[in-house]
Amino acid sequence: MLNRTPCVILEGSGRLADVVAHVAGLPVTKVTLSVIHQLMKRFFGSEYDSFTELKIIEWTKKIQDIVRMPQLLTVFRMSEDNHGDVDVAILQALLKVNRSSESVGMERWERQLELAVAWNRVDIAKTDIFTEDSQWKSSDLHQAMFSALLGHKPQFVRLLLENGVCLREFLGDQTTLCDLYTQLPTSCFFLRRLAKRIQTEKSRRSQTLSPRDAAGRTISLSHVSDEIRHLLGSFTQPLYPLPGLHSTRYSKGPKEDVAVTLPPKEQLELQASPDPDRGPGRDSERGEETFRDPGGDLFLWAILQNKKELAEIAWEQSRDCMSAALAASKILKKLAEEGAEEEDEAEEMRELAKHYERHAIGVFSECHCCDEERAQRLLIRVSSSWGQTTCLRLALEADDKSFVAHSGVQALLTQIWCGELAADNPLWRVLLCMLFFPLIYTGFLGFRRDESIQREAERSAELLTMESLTGSQACTRRKPPVHDLLARIPLGLKPLTVSTRLVSLFTSPQVKFYWNILSYFSFLLLFSVVLMIDFQATPSWREGLLYVWLISLVCEEIRQLFHDPDGFGFRKKADMYINDMWNILDFLSILLFLIGLAFRLTTRLFYAGKVILCIDFIIFCLRLMAIFIISKTLGPKIIIVRRMMLDMFFFMFLLSIWVVAYGVAKQGILIHNEDRLDWIVRGVVYEPYLIIFGKMPSNIDNALFDIKACSVNGTEPQKPKCPILNEDKMPAFPEWLTIILLCVYLLFANILLLNLLIAIFNYTFQEVQDNTDTIWKFQRYELIKEYHSRPAAPPPLILLSHIFLFVRRRVLQRPPNSYRAFKEELPEVEEEELLSWESLMKDNYLLSRRQQQSQSMEQRTTDTADKVSNMAELLQREEATGSVALVKRLTRLEEQVSQSARALQWIMDTLKAQGLHSKEEAPQLASPGKLKRSESEPNEPHRQEKSEREKTFYHVNARRLDYPDSTIPRFPVVEEKVPWEVDFILYNPPVLNGDSQEQIDGSQPDSVKSYRNPGGRTGMKGRGALSCLGPNLILDPVLTRWKDSERSALEFLAVWDQEDGLWTLPGGPVQSDEPLPDRLLRIMGQKIYDTIKTKMVEVTKVHEGYVDDIRNTDDAWVETTVLNIHLDRRSLLMVDINHMAENTLGCVELVQWMEVSSRTRMASYQRDALRRVAELHQRTF
Repeated sequence: MLNRTPCVILEGSGRLADVVAHVAGLPVTKVTLSVIHQLMKRFFGSEYDSFTELKIIEWTKKIQDIVRMPQLLTVFRMSEDNHGDVDVAILQALLKVNRSSESVGMERWERQLELAVAWNRVDIAKTDIFTEDSQWKSSDLHQAMFSALLGHKPQFVRLLLENGVCLREFLGDQTTLCDLYTQLPTSCFFLRRLAKRIQTEKSRRSQTLSPRDAAGRTISLSHVSDEIRHLLGSFTQPLYPLPGLHSTRYSKGPKEDVAVTLPPKEQLELQASPDPDRGPGRDSERGEETFRDPGGDLFLWAILQNKKELAEIAWEQSRDCMSAALAASKILKKLAEEGAEEEDEAEEMRELAKHYERHAIGVFSECHCCDEERAQRLLIRVSSSWGQTTCLRLALEADDKSFVAHSGVQALLTQIWCGELAADNPLWRVLLCMLFFPLIYTGFLGFRRDESIQREAERSAELLTMESLTGSQACTRRKPPVHDLLARIPLGLKPLTVSTRLVSLFTSPQVKFYWNILSYFSFLLLFSVVLMIDFQATPSWREGLLYVWLISLVCEEIRQLFHDPDGFGFRKKADMYINDMWNILDFLSILLFLIGLAFRLTTRLFYAGKVILCIDFIIFCLRLMAIFIISKTLGPKIIIVRRMMLDMFFFMFLLSIWVVAYGVAKQGILIHNEDRLDWIVRGVVYEPYLIIFGKMPSNIDNALFDIKACSVNGTEPQKPKCPILNEDKMPAFPEWLTIILLCVYLLFANILLLNLLIAIFNYTFQEVQDNTDTIWKFQRYELIKEYHSRPAAPPPLILLSHIFLFVRRRVLQRPPNSYRAFKEELPEVEEEELLSWESLMKDNYLLSRRQQQSQSMEQRTTDTADKVSNMAELLQREEATGSVALVKRLTRLEEQVSQSARALQWIMDTLKAQGLHSKEEAPQLASPGKLKRSESEPNEPHRQEKSEREKTFYHVNARRLDYPDSTIPRFPVVEEKVPWEVDFILYNPPVLNGDSQEQIDGSQPDSVKSYRNPGGRTGMKGRGALSCLGPNLILDPVLTRWKDSERSALEFLAVWDQEDGLWTLPGGPVQSDEPLPDRLLRIMGQKIYDTIKTKMVEVTKVHEGYVDDIRNTDDAWVETTVLNIHLDRRSLLMVDINHMAENTLGCVELVQWMEVSSRTRMASYQRDALRRVAELHQRTF
């Protein structure tokens, strides 16, 4: 503890610990020898008798020194501690020593915060660190924030964010983000992916890089960006386009060959000043970097580790929260699919993905309820923080069906589906206008733009009414005049012209769809007519039209394959095209049509070509189901049919086992050596399959056998081979066996498997029926997007559109049209407003969610349990406090009984002295002395001390057991034996004179006896380390100045003591002929020293007297005189002193102007001198 090491005493652990615990809260003057005697006798038992008086005196002295340092002493009491944990007591001890340390400013608070973070005690940090007295800046908390993130301490992260951490400042430097990715846990799958990517890059570049450069390339943000893009999808742009910076901050040492480095060339490019010749790409990248969302970056870092608590906190801090939640859903599902080694971890990722899908739905619901138009813009807004993609695209890629099925998203899709037409137009009106388009000019069909203009007109009328009622001046203070509003109507709200109405009608995806349905039915009608009526050797005009029609379908499929508005790339687009079942049907139908056409054009394969085309007609008819997906009635049923088809394929596998097993057994029993393959397939597969549907075979029952219906030797190709016959030309097989086999087969195939199929269909229907609406709404998007980008003309007229597109793209080299219906880039100001509004809606959602959780039954049960626990704890604490109060009351009662016994004894003695006697003998009363000695409480002897002595404070440093630069300790002098007036029979201190040390019996020369320390006993005799016996005079000059002309602060000249780690005054011993100490001359120099000497007439004596110095002895001590020399900050002397102070930078004795304050780390007597100087200049110390 003398070295400022905190100590925790466990009360109840026994022996000396209990002794210290009992006197810890007492003043030092009450920790007397008698108290220690009683406590040691109480806690040491029989061992107490073996202790010598000198040993007890030494322990008393040490216990007094311990009690004198309460900032280093913490007593842990189980009955009184609020937390009940030893680790809390240890942490509180560490925090207590930091609070009492002489370090100033944020240095002390930062040390306390580091301890709290290391011990993960948020409760202690809330109560003891983040108080009203502490003023935190964001930069002061960055190290603690970094440690809390790496240590996965979400409660601390939230606490730091609440108390001033700014994520933009914390992650403003990419280096911090690099460090976070660098120090990912080794068990993280994302870190292993990064390491694999780096290894691949090293092997790829090993031919062009030197071994040193190749080995130095490690994790950078570009690697992180590539991996994240792989998880999100190739349709996104890199999140971190700039290369990573060198990792230096918060580094904890090497960690499994993971670091962040930067090639020298890239470092120079980043550190160089802006180059006017540099291309716009870099400037745009830098501009994009400045608008990054630090909350989103931290959220992404947490999601990649599957840290739910940290991710939740970071998501609450992110701005583009809806895109962040949907991106997290996509990333987590991809990680669960690719990287989870354990099923539990993969399930956790999928659950977390659903959690953030619900977050996205919740935020969007708040937005949609507040403002539908803004909410829809959020869906199609290009997010610069998440790869230049949209919320809608992220939801589709993440397969977030619940989000896409939201009514707000469906309203947007319906709006896109209808195009410029109003969504509430009846279907019959749309169809009628398709056939007779002049009706659109009569108001027969509603347009969205007309409705918007009507709403604006109604709003303007309301404003005019308000102006007329409230006065134009009051209204115009808040909103511009109506004519200004009308003038600001955007171009999109201008009334539709004749041509734009017609174009809007036929470019509507809804109208395109109906024209394509009509076109497809016409195609199927033409196809069926050709197959049944007009299939000639030479193609007719109808068949030629059919070929042209098919060519238009082929061209449209090619256009869909290469049309990539989302930027997926051809490979991703081809994968998406192949994975769609309807595209597979399209490809298969076109392929079969081409094969049939090739066969049909030849004479030899003419009929085979017709057969293939007939089969192809079936596939074209099946393709009709894809068209009706848009129907709210038929769409869900088609989804159920698709699921049942998958179930039926698995059922057919089971059924085929029984069919083949029974067919082979039956064929082997009945027919002997059948070598015709077609009849083998009939007997093994075809006939057992027909049995399931009720067609019973005639060849397994002798009663139904007809020898004319079969061929005996199998020579007739149109008849099956007869079964094995006996001499009577009757079947020789065992009839009972074949019938039993048939019964068993029918039992399993007809009853068991068919009922199993019905049960499977029923389960699938019940399971899918609950989600069909959601699945249908999700799949509806692809059809809407297809017809939105599809040319307006239906096949075969669509060929003209294809020719136009080909000429536009290939010949004229014009870029493709951008579709703002699904993707829109907003101006910067508008985007900021939209994101701010989204953040507000997110806060509303979180608030309502917390309210719902607080009102839930589970939360109420938890709160009730916590209240019961708190009440039980309070009752236990009250019980413990009551027992303590009872003990105190009993102690006071014993005192009163003792006083009464003494009073009665005095009365009896008085009566006896007067010659009065009683007839009965006097009762035996316990003597007060014995009663006192029987008491176990240590507080009773304290009352015997004199009140004057209790208020006296004696020197402390002069009684420290370890004397400086000496191996012989002082004689222990307890507090009550310090005054010379108090007898101390055992007092036998050693003698020390300079370097000579000897142990004597207390005799000393007469010259020494004339000196006696005015502060009392010190435990050491002789001169000690001082220069002479008696008082050793020193002079401490306090050079002061005002900090500025406004006198905002008083400063003094301080010298840093490297050995003791304290600021000191430039004082010391004084020569007899010099008014100032030699140390001042050594520090200041001769010129400044002489100038200060001339100002001695202006000095003010501040203090003069005894100094509690560690070198003091009984015969030699230190006395000081403190002088204040106030200097003018504008004088030449001040210039010389400032120049001298600058020259001491880096030296052992650093000279610096310090503010006169109690926070300055100084010796106690010099701090007291500064306090007197502050009072002299009327300043608060």
